[in-house]
Amino acid sequence: MRFSLAGLAVMFAVTFAARVASADQIAEISVEENKKTTADTVELIAKIEVGDDWTPDMAEEIKRNLVSSGLFKDVEVFTEPVKGGVKVHILAKDKHSWVIAPALYNQPTNKGGGIGFGENNLFGLNQKLLLYGQIATGDSFFIGAWLIPSIGGTRFSAQFDTFLKSSRNIEYAAPTKFIQSGPDPVRESRIHYLNGGLKLGIGLFRGIRIEGRLRGAKVSYVKSKTSLSDGADKVEDLGIADTDPIPLPGKEGWDVSNEWTLSIDRRANWYGVQSGYKYTAIFEQSLPSLGSDFHYQLATLSIFKAWQVLKRHNFVAKLGVNYGNKLPFQQEFKTGGTSMRGYLNDQFRGDFKTNMNLEYSVPMLTVFGLSVRGLVFLDSAYTTFLKTSNPERNYLPNSQVRGLDGFRNSVGAGTRFYLRQIVLPLLGLDFGYGLEARDFQIYLAIGLTD
Repeated sequence: MRFSLAGLAVMFAVTFAARVASADQIAEISVEENKKTTADTVELIAKIEVGDDWTPDMAEEIKRNLVSSGLFKDVEVFTEPVKGGVKVHILAKDKHSWVIAPALYNQPTNKGGGIGFGENNLFGLNQKLLLYGQIATGDSFFIGAWLIPSIGGTRFSAQFDTFLKSSRNIEYAAPTKFIQSGPDPVRESRIHYLNGGLKLGIGLFRGIRIEGRLRGAKVSYVKSKTSLSDGADKVEDLGIADTDPIPLPGKEGWDVSNEWTLSIDRRANWYGVQSGYKYTAIFEQSLPSLGSDFHYQLATLSIFKAWQVLKRHNFVAKLGVNYGNKLPFQQEFKTGGTSMRGYLNDQFRGDFKTNMNLEYSVPMLTVFGLSVRGLVFLDSAYTTFLKTSNPERNYLPNSQVRGLDGFRNSVGAGTRFYLRQIVLPLLGLDFGYGLEARDFQIYLAIGLTD
């Protein structure tokens, strides 16, 4: 018996060694038909190098990696035997990588438009650049972001961003019933939020990434724009006398913080149909040592999961849990609008929020690269204040939601228009019905809807 086991072990070792010795290696890599993306960037996205072992199933994985990047409209991968192994041919036809487009949208309490420039493949290195500005009744802002997925071909990444916003904020009375229509606006204010940040990250293995971000913002209010809504009673709604000034929603000053993110990203995108998953954990805290006038911490856990159904159908689920301690007004979690279709923008606020979004989309029409997809959705969220003792925040009375009163749900349907050559949704139209509010809202966005 011992002889038999020893013999089997020797045979297994010899067979394994022979397989390793005869395994194909990547001797050459040829990148063709790419007009803008550099060959090194194609290899980096494909996740292959000369000297790697080659197996036939790698061709499909390479193709999936390149298509998911969003840079290529057509990808083919094949090999041929050469001295020392195989030569991998990658035929990658670039998409049109940049777009300048206007944006128009009509959302509850926020109507406006803007213009943006998006470059998805800056310098042919898979770098992203976004410049966008808009003027609206609610949020007028400018955003600029430059993302470098790989610094010098390494695992390190960087991001530089700025966000300059002037926002009108409407605070609504907290819901007091599970079934309740018509939110009651109480206080309206305008905040100026001038923000800039730097993020550095490193990719470890199998989609695991760690990132750290340092940012600073100047927060101020236009005091003349702070008012009570028509018909609101100061004593009843804010607890102040008629002769007293209306308190601002929160403190002004510098908001400086650092943020740590751990993510596992195993998503794929096959020409607009997503699959795979992404798990994200974020912890952020203010930095009084660097001049922050605010003192808070917040944590976020989110799950994204997508399934490809019947080849071109897509089912996407998003789950999230958010918790904050002593959050200032500008950092509070908000619910309503495009994340909770069927309710007004930012209708609910709090330092605790759980949310779920389910979406099922199907292809409706594809002509000359223009794709129209239809979708149905279910949005759910629970939002409340767990604590209202923050001296840096002026809460509305009775801001803490009790029981299920903060649980809100909506259902609806919508459409998305895509151009395969660009892979940006150029039009989004959603119809949402708030189940507890028994109200219907329409959300229209034309242009750079992402």
